[in-house]
Amino acid sequence: MTQSDKSTDTEQPATGRPAEDDGKTGATGECRLFERPADVFAHVQTSGKARPDGQSEFDAGQAQNRYAICLTPRSGSTFLAYLLRDTDAFGFPEEWLALALIEKEAASLGAGDIATYTRRVMAKYASGNGVSGIEYGIAQLLAARALGDIDSVLDRSVRYLYLRRRNIVRQGISMHIALQSGVLHSYQMNDDARAVRAAVIYDTHAIRQQIKVLHDQELMWEREFGARHIEPERLYFEDLVERPQRIVRRLANLLGLPATPLLPEKASIQPLADNRADEWEARYRAEDADYLDALKIHRPRVHIQLSMT
Repeated sequence: MTQSDKSTDTEQPATGRPAEDDGKTGATGECRLFERPADVFAHVQTSGKARPDGQSEFDAGQAQNRYAICLTPRSGSTFLAYLLRDTDAFGFPEEWLALALIEKEAASLGAGDIATYTRRVMAKYASGNGVSGIEYGIAQLLAARALGDIDSVLDRSVRYLYLRRRNIVRQGISMHIALQSGVLHSYQMNDDARAVRAAVIYDTHAIRQQIKVLHDQELMWEREFGARHIEPERLYFEDLVERPQRIVRRLANLLGLPATPLLPEKASIQPLADNRADEWEARYRAEDADYLDALKIHRPRVHIQLSMT
């Protein structure tokens, strides 16, 4: 792959897997019934569908080997999640704290609160070896924490993976294009979507704003890890797209799997590329050099790229 801008969003999942959320409708395409996750849980409770601990099939079959992908936007989390799903050995990592999926899953799980929901949905989507994953951004974590004791489920027995980019300029450009076009995933791509993406214009100020948002989230993640005395496995987008099998091997070792699952020859992933990214990055670095020089001082440490042997 080239180092042009790569979105790591993917095609629709296979039948029987949770459908993707387009941000406007529910997970299966219908209009959303609820505005907030709290409304979903309140509905489960008042409808009589809530089942206490010990009264769900997923209480007995809890995932024994759990991991969390802590993400920053446009860092390759969807790409990583789909690679792990393709192996059938890492469960079905998904943004289970997102409203669309809470709305879809909570009632069938009998979950009337965020902790019960998270525990049961991870058990439901564990692979046969007891491994299960979840992915979330810092805002999703904080919102879930406001709903209840999510930390009792996402505790220190969970293996934490922290995914970010070394090249935050390229990440900011990817954010700018995605937000301006509304095309975030490759399954959205058609002739109209390509035209909309192509119509996005360069904007130094807008790209800087996206970089600031990303930098703020990096700082928030570092505070989160520090406050909870967690040292995550630190992963980078650039390593992931260059040698995905090596990343899978690292995670297999981290989770204590007896062997490294092999990725299929044809992965269920279709990266997006934007041929303007090299030109835009060079232009931005020239026009906003002072800001980038200051960012080097304040940005959390970025680890050098490891040898890909």
